[in-house]
Amino acid sequence: MHIKSIHLDGFKSYQKHTDITGFSPQFNAITGYNGSGKSNVLDSICFILGINKLDNIRAKSMSELISHGGTKATVQIRFDNRDKTTSPYGMEQLDEITVQRTITAQATGKGCATSYILNGHAATNTRIQDFFRGIGLNVNNPHFLIMQGRITTVLNMKPEEILGMVEEAAGTKMYDQKKKEAEKTMYLKQSKLDEIDRIFDASIGPRMDKFREDRKNMIEATRLGKVKDNAARKLEAYQFYQASEATQRDIESMEVVKNEIEELNVKLEKVSAELRAKEIEKAALENMRDNPADEQNLSEAQRRKQAQALNLETEKNKIVDAISKLKKEAERTEKSIAKERKALDLKHKELEDTKAANNNDIQSHKNNEQAVETLRNELESLTRGTVANDKGEHVSVETMIQDTRSKAASLEAAIKTAGNRRDRAKNRLVQLEKELSDENSKSRTVLDNVKKHENDIAKLKSQMEGLGFDHEQHSKMHERHEYLKNRNIEIEEINTRILQETCYGRFSMVFTSPPIPGFDAKRDVIGLLIHCVTIKPGYEEYGAAIDVAAGGMVILSLFCVR
Repeated sequence: MHIKSIHLDGFKSYQKHTDITGFSPQFNAITGYNGSGKSNVLDSICFILGINKLDNIRAKSMSELISHGGTKATVQIRFDNRDKTTSPYGMEQLDEITVQRTITAQATGKGCATSYILNGHAATNTRIQDFFRGIGLNVNNPHFLIMQGRITTVLNMKPEEILGMVEEAAGTKMYDQKKKEAEKTMYLKQSKLDEIDRIFDASIGPRMDKFREDRKNMIEATRLGKVKDNAARKLEAYQFYQASEATQRDIESMEVVKNEIEELNVKLEKVSAELRAKEIEKAALENMRDNPADEQNLSEAQRRKQAQALNLETEKNKIVDAISKLKKEAERTEKSIAKERKALDLKHKELEDTKAANNNDIQSHKNNEQAVETLRNELESLTRGTVANDKGEHVSVETMIQDTRSKAASLEAAIKTAGNRRDRAKNRLVQLEKELSDENSKSRTVLDNVKKHENDIAKLKSQMEGLGFDHEQHSKMHERHEYLKNRNIEIEEINTRILQETCYGRFSMVFTSPPIPGFDAKRDVIGLLIHCVTIKPGYEEYGAAIDVAAGGMVILSLFCVR
């Protein structure tokens, strides 16, 4: 693999785009007159190889590599890769390899931004360094670039130093450096692992123990809750059974009392009928008492009837008392039934409440199971070394720590920035107050000047009226001036359209304002310098069509300015 061409744009003395071609596969020297740019070509090669020591390319900072007056420097090298024996690893299928590096000056004036392009794709500095090291090119090796003053030092090197230089040329130092970088990375990773273990032992471990204890307590509480619910349901069922049995017994007792009341009512009616019959007999006896012959018989019959009436009255009173007792017993039974029904309704309500509470307990149990599952997942995540962030995503503890530190750093930077803004705002406020005071003084001065100029204008108007100034003639001359001005603009637009209709019209040099003081386009623009693209003879009629179709990107002309 060897250099095929070098393209420079804005790099050091190569301010314009310059292509250097015709390199030989055995290219090993650059010759030319003094000041012809030999060293800058070598510097461009070292620049694209990624040199870090800018003293070797005669610069103190990256901004010095940009040509004077420019903001960007670009170097592109095309390598011939047809010799597959020296081809970089993974690029054997390519016959040409292109590497480009661009530096751009920052708008703040602090440093330059660097970008690499490898075969048309953006690449990092590390990728480019590995690419060149893979073919034995490490521009940052101490002996890669030997300046004139160090030739004697190299010739007088000791065998160990010569061996080191040979190792650098062979590319083995690259693997030593990568080994050191890998060891450094391993050390940093081990430090991170130790920090993670420390954080785990200090905070996550106790949390895991607490989660395990909470899980154990949750399981025990759930078991006891189930036992309690089962006992409560059994108690409610037993109380409901007893209340139902007592209600059924009371209903049967009330039926018996009702039957006894009916029987007593029948007896009462029977006794009442006998009493009415006795009353009739009594009336008959009273009629017979008026007859003396029957007085003795009447007295005997009356005594018997009175005895029977007394017995019937006594039996009636007993029946009435029994009915009264049975009614009271029935009332007590009805009250007891009502009380039992009320208690039964309360039991029904308690049963419904218990069912609702049981459903709530079931739902709470499900929620507790979900919480236990969540805690189990968190425990497993912590065991795996991951935690959930604010978005619910599982990330590593190291990433969480880095995010937290980044947020803390951002907050600290924001606080510092806010403090700086506050200080600047205070200074700006003092400055604005001072400027306001100055402006007030200036405004008073301007008002005085305005009054003075108004007086001068009044005096001039008086003088103009004394000179016989013709306003109508002045208006006509002003209108004529505006007409000629508009006509001149129309002529310029016509000239512009004519130029646009020609082959190179869209590249005409029309200066809306002088680029520099004292610039004269007719005097300073000499004319056309070079055509970058030409049309093949015999196809001129297609020039305008190609120009329009390409949108002004095909035909490009350069003008020479004095």
